[in-house]
Amino acid sequence: MFLLARLLLALVAFAAAARAGTPLICHPYAIGAAASLPGSDGDWKGVNPAYDRTKLVGDTLALLTPETPLLVRMETLRRAAIYATAGLRGWGTRQGIDPADKVQIAQLTAQLEARLAGASGRARGLALFDAGFLAETIRHTGIDGGAEGYARLLEARDLLGADPAVDFALALASSWPRNHADRALHLSRARAAAAPDSPVARNLLTHFGDS
Repeated sequence: MFLLARLLLALVAFAAAARAGTPLICHPYAIGAAASLPGSDGDWKGVNPAYDRTKLVGDTLALLTPETPLLVRMETLRRAAIYATAGLRGWGTRQGIDPADKVQIAQLTAQLEARLAGASGRARGLALFDAGFLAETIRHTGIDGGAEGYARLLEARDLLGADPAVDFALALASSWPRNHADRALHLSRARAAAAPDSPVARNLLTHFGDS
């Protein structure tokens, strides 16, 4: 019984540790074999240290097509945020930022902003989603604490419809560093709309512990 109790405690501690850290950076989204920026199972952030970061902006934009599912967009932008801040020494601080990283972030942000110009309907919804999700993800690195993408994600939801992936993204964006008043609403909407064993349902399980 003593050994069993210790095992259970270890499993609980492991589960807690697995969900530790900033949610938009530290926890990869399961996207199966979908095309994204280079990843790695051996790196805790799920990215490949050998990736040529000079290709980041072009590669990211090429992957964010109108047909790219929202979850794949989320993982692509999560990896992009990590690659764009690879010179950051000390997560959650603004110290030791490589000037080249700021250039990468500014270029990618500007290109996503440019996609909003003249866009309407679903195209505008996707452009808002990408710009908003990147802003929130970059904010989780600690590099730009003033970036705010939550409002854009809300607007994207209005244009894209009741897609559980949008509410999943909103629940994540409102989880840290502040617990937004509508976090529970976004999470409940995502849970209710996600089909059993769907990609969103599986990601809800890994990120929020849903059964």
